[in-house]
This record gives sequence, structure tokens and C-alpha cells, in this order.
Amino acid sequence: MTDTALTKEQGLALLTKLAKDDAFRARFEGKPAQALFELGISAELIVCLPAPCLCSRKLASKDEMEAAKKRLVAELDTSMLALVVPTAKI
Repeated sequence: MTDTALTKEQGLALLTKLAKDDAFRARFEGKPAQALFELGISAELIVCLPAPCLCSRKLASKDEMEAAKKRLVAELDTSMLALVVPTAKI
């Protein structure tokens, strides 16, 4: 099993499309790898993703995708805050 994963930015782009774009959702349900490639994710990364991530399946609702996107944005905001390096003024 591989530990390859999308970046947070790629995940955010994916969740945005899955929350808003019915045609993309339909393509992702049928052929996730093809939809990820369409989204701009490299073929090299896609083939390294865990196989269950690339199986066709019924997706959660658009509302649930939007909620997941909001959670990811909140996590990104928190991690960005953690990157602030304190400096001393002399």
C-alpha cells in the first residue's frame, strides 16, 4: 500500500469541483483517475494513489463535499498560522 496523497491545494480544488460541478462529479464517479487528470493532477501522482481511491463509486452529496471543503480550508488556515515565526526587534 502506498502513502501517496494529493496536496491540500489539490484536495481543495477537487472538493470545489465535486461541490459545484455536476458534470465533473459524474465523470469522477465513473472514472476518478481520468477526472483527476482533467483537474491537472499528474499521471505520475495518480498511478501512485491507493487503488481504492481510483475505484468508481457513488459520491456524497454536493452539500457534504462543500462541508468537507470548509473543513479543509479551516485546517489550511490553522496550519498557515502555525508557520508564523516570531522575531525579536532590537
